[in-house]
Amino acid sequence: MRKVQSVLTTSPTPRSSTPQPELPPTSPPADGDRASLTVEHRRHGAYNVLTMSGRLHAATVVAAEAEILSTIVLAGRPLHLVLDLTDVTAIDSRGISLLAKTRFAVRAVRGALHIIAPDDSPAHRVLREGLLSPAVHQAQRVADVIAECDAAAPARE
Repeated sequence: MRKVQSVLTTSPTPRSSTPQPELPPTSPPADGDRASLTVEHRRHGAYNVLTMSGRLHAATVVAAEAEILSTIVLAGRPLHLVLDLTDVTAIDSRGISLLAKTRFAVRAVRGALHIIAPDDSPAHRVLREGLLSPAVHQAQRVADVIAECDAAAPARE
């Protein structure tokens, strides 16, 4: 048996007498920050609503996926996940892939996925192309989803 000994070493850092220049503050791209996406999470009764605004594409899909998956994992059961894509301005193939992964993850925990995509939205056009199965509920507004699901729920005594 070989014994391994850990040794920490530090290399001397040369000190410069000249001050280092500060980096300029980052400014949004000239195209109006088209690469951004915001995801807001809120609860509405038993529903976890994720509202996305901006572009759902390769540069933003990782952050969106993290928010979606953490919501799926941390939400109570049964899961009712509502993705509000009303303010999503564009979706590329990575965004489409994320929506398909979301559908799979929600089904894996036997939850319900509701997609909000008004008729005139880019998200609606993508969904209309057959991305999501009829098992995914599509609606025009978050309030419509909640009202329909509440009406379908058995009466509690």
